[in-house]
Order: sequence, then structure tokens, then C-alpha cells
Amino acid sequence: MIDACTIKSNSYGLTLVLSQEADFETMIREVCAKFAEAKHFFGKTDLILRVEGRELTGQQMAVLAEAIELNSMIHIILIDEKDELKDVRMAERKDRFYFEEYYKNAKIIPSTVKKDETVESDGSILILGDVKKNSTVTARGNVVVCGEVCGNVHAGCEGEKGCFVVANSFKSAKVQIADISGDFTSGKRKLFSRSSQFEPYAVVLWEGVLLHEPLSNGIVKQVVNREDDQHIS
Repeated sequence: MIDACTIKSNSYGLTLVLSQEADFETMIREVCAKFAEAKHFFGKTDLILRVEGRELTGQQMAVLAEAIELNSMIHIILIDEKDELKDVRMAERKDRFYFEEYYKNAKIIPSTVKKDETVESDGSILILGDVKKNSTVTARGNVVVCGEVCGNVHAGCEGEKGCFVVANSFKSAKVQIADISGDFTSGKRKLFSRSSQFEPYAVVLWEGVLLHEPLSNGIVKQVVNREDDQHIS
């Protein structure tokens, strides 16, 4: 069995050696598992992460950083790729997706969902590209799109009203959560950017109505917390 990633220490942090043979989804799952297992070994620390073995896009690098932080107490300050320091943080920590198990369970699509293409998952879906016009994405859980949504996206397809859809932007997109659907268009924004003028949008179901708001407004957190309270009660 091929190790998708190997963790090594260096003088200023950690080096993550990534396999060129493993697909990106497998690699992320292994990263989640290894850092979760070694969570207490690394402890709470700030560090620079060096990446070796394969080239990643900016979006993939951001997913990798989030996967590590969500499964450990590590805060990645910068990523060192080929001796070049890169900042891949999102605008603010409050813009995180508020669910720690996402990267363990999500189906990861490492490219754009093309026209007339269909993608389905019995869990959540993370798409590293766009959702083109006339394409369809259906998930039992949540859908997060690092690009623009122009097609059809259905989250909570088995009736789960607490699910949500997050994307850089929506352009004449048809979004459905559980059994409620609507058409949405938002400004084009950058999901992985430090600038406060850029932020993703979220579509959630609240009191039977689909709401379309900037992620920083906290609407996703309110929905997730409400669902957790209902499950407890």
C-alpha cells in the first residue's frame, strides 16, 4: 500500500512529503487520519509547513492546510513550497465551514464539474473548481465549491434541512436544500483570500426559506448550531 503522505520534522516546523501516485482525495484522507492520530504529540503550536513530492494548486494547498488544522491543534502560519513561502489562509477564522469532520467524510472533486456532467455523493462534496451550466451536483450532506456555481446544486437531498451550499459566487444557479429550491446570483469573489472585500457566499434553509448571504455573516454557524440543539433535544 502506498503512503500518500509522510510527516517529517525540520528546523522551523514540519515537512509533508506527498506521493505523486496517490489521488488527491486519498491524500487528504490520509493527512486527516495521521494528524488526528498525532494530535496530542504535536500539541498546540504555530509552524511553517514545507510541502515536497508533488505540485499542488493554490486551492489544493488551502484544502491541505485546512485538513491539517481541523484535525490537530496546529496553526499553519505559512507554507514553504520549493523554498517559496506562501500564505494560503482564508480571510478570517470565522469563515471556516464550522464542521470539523468535513474533510474526513467529504467526496472531493479535484476539478471543475463540466457542462452536462453529474456528480453525486451520499455524504458531503468539496469541489475544487466550478460547477458549470447544465451540470448537476447532488449530495446527502453539504456542498462547498471553491469556484463559481452556474449549474444545479442540491444539498440535503434526502430531506436534511440543516445542510448548506457554499461557493465563491453563484451565477444564475439553481440551488436546492432538502425540498426547497431557488435561483441565485452573487458577485464573483475569492474564497481563499485575505482581503476583507472578498468572501464566499452561503445558501441555507431558514424557517422554510432559502437565504443567500456572505459566509462571514455567520448564517452557516447559526444553522449548524440550531441543528445540533434540535438533535440534542
